[in-house]
Amino acid sequence: MTATRAARHRMPGRLVAGGAAAVSVAAIAMAVALVAAGSEPSRDGLITGPSAFTEWLLPLFRVVSVMATVGCAGALLAAVVLLRTDGGPLGVQGRRAVRDASNSAIIWAIASFTGAILTAAVLLNTPVTLLRLRLDNALGVPEVKGLLITGILVVALAVGIRRVQTSSAAGLGVLVAITALVPPALTAFPRNESYVVLAGAALVIHVIAATSWVGGLAGLVRYGRASRSGLPLVLERFSQVALASSIALLLSGLISAAGRLAAKGGGFGAVLDVLTADAYGALLLAKTVAFVVLIIGGLLHRRHTIGDHEVSGPRFWQLVGGELFIMAVALGLSVALSQVP
Repeated sequence: MTATRAARHRMPGRLVAGGAAAVSVAAIAMAVALVAAGSEPSRDGLITGPSAFTEWLLPLFRVVSVMATVGCAGALLAAVVLLRTDGGPLGVQGRRAVRDASNSAIIWAIASFTGAILTAAVLLNTPVTLLRLRLDNALGVPEVKGLLITGILVVALAVGIRRVQTSSAAGLGVLVAITALVPPALTAFPRNESYVVLAGAALVIHVIAATSWVGGLAGLVRYGRASRSGLPLVLERFSQVALASSIALLLSGLISAAGRLAAKGGGFGAVLDVLTADAYGALLLAKTVAFVVLIIGGLLHRRHTIGDHEVSGPRFWQLVGGELFIMAVALGLSVALSQVP
């Protein structure tokens, strides 16, 4: 193998470091949030079922899955939207993006399959080593089935987009990725909640919007900065994605949260009481604060950097880095919210 080909197949050090840093920030935010809410995994007084270590692994793998999802979505959005070539052949950055998307999809699939095993162990109160004795029960759990469906779809995505050469073909990958986001979102709430249809449907839109926004910004950093002359155009396209995603995120988040809080309080009249007195409400408020900070960061971009054409200066990238940090925290809080009963 020549030096050029070796470099092409070598895992980018900055990409790995950035992904590891994002996972670390989100995992720390998730763990702190669970402990603060009093919802951290615990096996006190229990002698059966999975260990506390296994129960901690479940939200950790959810963090990994979320981050891999964001990485995959960001790379696909870059290839299809940010680096758009109107369905024609992908450029150098576009081909780089689909390879990154395929790699992220592999991690996403592994995290989904592992999450299915850990979810089955926790929900069935069975050690992982004994799950083989309750395989039929495990496959009957909706959350487990959702994660397995997602894993299968993502494996197909990783293989299918590996060597695509056009943005239209990469666009099909976007559709598969969106489809893969749906099953876990639809099984996120207990079926005995009377408001589950409202909350679940809104959550699907919420997950897709959040993934598009966060992934788009990650894609901007990864691929847009490679060309200073092309960065303004890429940034303008990202701004359109961010605007649509933030609006959808806000509206769907309000509906999903209202449905979940109403279910916990027994009606929409109890939403405010649960919001201010329940651990779920406290985490929801913290996530809302992070969202507001991101909106303010976006406004600063448009007013002080994009408006002044300083899109390649350190001030711009400092703001982007700050936004990515807050996004990682918000994603960690989202995982913590999914763990709170």
